[in-house]
Amino acid sequence: MSAAVNAAPSGAPARPDTWRDGHPVGEVADAAPCAACTPARFAPGDPGRVVVDGPESAADVLVPAVGFRDRERCVAAFLDTKHRLLGTATVSIGSIDHTFMGPREVFRDALLANASALVLAHNHPSGDPEPSRDDEMVTRRLARAGEMLGIDLLDHLVVGGARWTSLARRGVL
Repeated sequence: MSAAVNAAPSGAPARPDTWRDGHPVGEVADAAPCAACTPARFAPGDPGRVVVDGPESAADVLVPAVGFRDRERCVAAFLDTKHRLLGTATVSIGSIDHTFMGPREVFRDALLANASALVLAHNHPSGDPEPSRDDEMVTRRLARAGEMLGIDLLDHLVVGGARWTSLARRGVL
């Protein structure tokens, strides 16, 4: 659609039912479908999607993404109301002993995926899956942020190589 078709006459104010670029409100010209709306990205009716029903199934999904990395990396699995996997995302990549896990970064992609729950995992490049005090504090903070957004943080896995520890099983969540 040409902007000239919707343009206001010279010197006249734009019509209130058009955007500044001349496109009518509620209409998008030549728009491609968004990635989140395509069946390959979000298929709630697909019975073949992975169900994340505990730390073991969460580890099956997330440990391969972080297990033997040389820097700390945080990843998230986004789940629907029946805990079926909607997708995964890398939240952050840090240094040898730290990665940033702020609520904004963790929950941004969860909101875009229309997730009702998520599971986090991050690695310790040392190979020791023992959670630090900071890991526990960050997990509690993220759980509180998720409560405000209506997105449950089900677990946070700390991964060292192929081994992992569930903070939910430890009682942190």
